Amino acid sequence: MKTSPLASLVALNTITHAQTDAISMPIRLLYGSLNKVTTPVMVGSGNEEIRQSIDVVVDYGSADFWVFAPNATVNYGSQYLGFPGACNTTPSFYYHPDNATVSNFSGSYSYGGNSKILDATHAVNDTLYFSSSPAIPNIEVALISSGTVRQYVPDGTPCPELSYDYGIMGLCPSTSNDNGPNLKTNLLNQGRISASVASMYFSPPPADASITYNFTGTLLLGALPPADSYTGELLPVPITTAADSIGYYVSQPIVSHANTSIPTDYPTETCLVDSGSLALTLPYASNNTAFFETTGLTTDGYDIMYPSNCEEIPRDLTLDFAFTGTGNASTTVSVPYRYLARGSPGPGGVTPEGMCILSVVMGSGCTFGAPWFLGASVGADDGEGVVWIAQAVL
Repeated sequence: MKTSPLASLVALNTITHAQTDAISMPIRLLYGSLNKVTTPVMVGSGNEEIRQSIDVVVDYGSADFWVFAPNATVNYGSQYLGFPGACNTTPSFYYHPDNATVSNFSGSYSYGGNSKILDATHAVNDTLYFSSSPAIPNIEVALISSGTVRQYVPDGTPCPELSYDYGIMGLCPSTSNDNGPNLKTNLLNQGRISASVASMYFSPPPADASITYNFTGTLLLGALPPADSYTGELLPVPITTAADSIGYYVSQPIVSHANTSIPTDYPTETCLVDSGSLALTLPYASNNTAFFETTGLTTDGYDIMYPSNCEEIPRDLTLDFAFTGTGNASTTVSVPYRYLARGSPGPGGVTPEGMCILSVVMGSGCTFGAPWFLGASVGADDGEGVVWIAQAVL
């Protein structure tokens, strides 16, 4: 869908003026290499009474909303897709039933090329509670009863602890191929938001923030990011997602550092805007010397590193992304190197001395994962077919 500059301006004004028809909830990106953008939510009065929040992934890369049911089982251990393996675990964070009616429901969800498959047999309409934001009533959530994660455990080896998501809140629009429930569709059908828009932005950290700072922000449903969450212009960047795909894909931006652009090795690849991914994946071959010479970064053949301890990374170093929007307008998002340092321990759990491993991956694809959102203010707009992008306040 192509949007003219005039139409984009009209859309921006319309959605901005409709800010009152919006629902917000807190989000955060905690320090740690295995963390994604999440919202700490208590689903239902049962969870609210015992003050048990579930860290639910807020995911631009999927469409469905689920948490675990009581007594759910997650199987793992097999090296093969879809096979349960010899290990299993019961989630510690799950929906505690209250007086809301639990209904029969059938849904199956897969992630990571089917490396994670989850099945729901029930769903519930209940209230979402937050520790510091207004509650959101009458939201449908699927309840997962079982799942399989491909994490190989050799025969005779003790089962290691499994890292997995306790819930996912998909922000993509619902399609005929989805199981649901879909949060935005839910809110639109109830007339509680007037536009199929999901925006995300983070508050800037203190000027002297440690590298281990935990970022907090806001998910805004039904409206674009407020003007105080960004600098410069909020640019409409056309969505280029293929008809048979899910997620918000946009054309590649120009990647640069210190005003020097770095041509990519896979220039025709589109980029997935995905808060549910752990890392920033850039379309470069692992031996791209221009990237390392320009950025001052280094590699051991796998990890991307800055050549100092993490706390010593200068605060003014950024990786920059120049996006082209409708009518050839452009904007640049600068993501500080420090924001990309998420505490990865390195190969074998040992960080090379005098190095800081960044959550940056090279490959044939392109994904703006969770750390990238710390430098951007974003609004995915299904009606206009654009992702609105601006430089976040740093």
